[in-house]
Amino acid sequence: MMKPFMKPSTLVLLGLAVGVQCPANEALDILEGNKKVEEVELPPLPEGTEEESADTPPVFVEPEWAPSPLDPIWSRAILFEDNDNPWLQQLAIMGLYQWGGSWGTAEVEGARNVKLDTTRTRRARLGARMKIFGNTEIEAVGEFAGDARYQRLERLKGKTRVLPNHYVEYGKFRPRFGIEGSKDPALLLTPETSLLTNMLMPPSTLGVAFSQDCAPWDWSIGWFSNDTDRYIPGFEGDGFIAANVAYESAERLDDNSVMRTRWHLDYIYNLDGNSSSAIPRYRPGGMMAANGPQRVPMYRSFRHMVSTGVELEGERFAFEGDFMLANGDLNVWGMTLTPSYWVLPGTLRVVGRYHYADTDDPGGLVGGMGIGSDPYFDSSPLFVGDEYHSFYLGANLHLYQDKVVVLNGIEYAIMKDEAGAGFTTDGWIWHSGARVSF
Repeated sequence: MMKPFMKPSTLVLLGLAVGVQCPANEALDILEGNKKVEEVELPPLPEGTEEESADTPPVFVEPEWAPSPLDPIWSRAILFEDNDNPWLQQLAIMGLYQWGGSWGTAEVEGARNVKLDTTRTRRARLGARMKIFGNTEIEAVGEFAGDARYQRLERLKGKTRVLPNHYVEYGKFRPRFGIEGSKDPALLLTPETSLLTNMLMPPSTLGVAFSQDCAPWDWSIGWFSNDTDRYIPGFEGDGFIAANVAYESAERLDDNSVMRTRWHLDYIYNLDGNSSSAIPRYRPGGMMAANGPQRVPMYRSFRHMVSTGVELEGERFAFEGDFMLANGDLNVWGMTLTPSYWVLPGTLRVVGRYHYADTDDPGGLVGGMGIGSDPYFDSSPLFVGDEYHSFYLGANLHLYQDKVVVLNGIEYAIMKDEAGAGFTTDGWIWHSGARVSF
């Protein structure tokens, strides 16, 4: 979020500054144009002021959006709010609609090219949020986009504060893993998540997690089922353990602004190995790959998964860097680098992303290109290989905060297949999309 981009009148600023720092008659002379500001001798600062300011720890303050005529409309999503009510403090509706399109051609070396032109509703979610008893928040969200396999109860979870800064989450929800995978889709900077995030991120499933948030550290540990039922999962198998730890700090820059830095380490241990239905969350084995006459390798799972990286956020510039590693039936690793910059604060944001993924196993990397790059959402067409690079550059137009955003960008992707059948694939892809959330 960005600070309101508004400039108070020069006269008011001048009057306030001069009225505080110099006698009234000199202030009047300046306002009437009889004396210049630089001719006024200001009183010295109180003794010790500079030292106290230098010793004050920097604090990153989340920027605020400028007031908008749409504020009253979006505020209607909150149906009821009364913090003094001992039973129900808030009742609100939640929603996300995301439309996307991609246009391009995947050129396959030694085989037929693949058209990537497609438009579709990528996400269509509707739900409700309720705050009760002064310490509990309950969310229920359904997903209505995609085919019958993808439509589901996306989230049904509760979060209760059991002690100051100590929480327990329970129900159906996604564990935290990686920067992209842990982010709300309504806040993603790019139209689609990266190939490794799509391969490794578990789906929403039954789980319970305990967490503590005591700045500058926060951590959580939880257990999740390996059942991937679209509605209410059961206790299938031994499940998997998800653990997270993060450290956040703030640093004052040369221009006196403050930069927030957050480092994280996420780990998942899959107790069920290759019998898990959640890791990975899709089973494309046996399908024909789009890049050449070869089949997508049969279902293979991961035992250990690690993600570590850093997030930087300033007034205009932000950066996300994430490294991921997974091993089990095959080993994969890679990184995602995502810088962004507000060209017009609060309105136009330029976003770049470089994603790299690698494996030593033939056809170990599996993913799509374009708007259907997540195999869990759309399994056709799928490309396989052992090395992947993606370069994305786009611009996000924020028509209303993060709630109404238009995304446009261009991507160059290349999937190498040197360990497999040898069908290297590359292509230029244009992305366009829009999302509305409340």
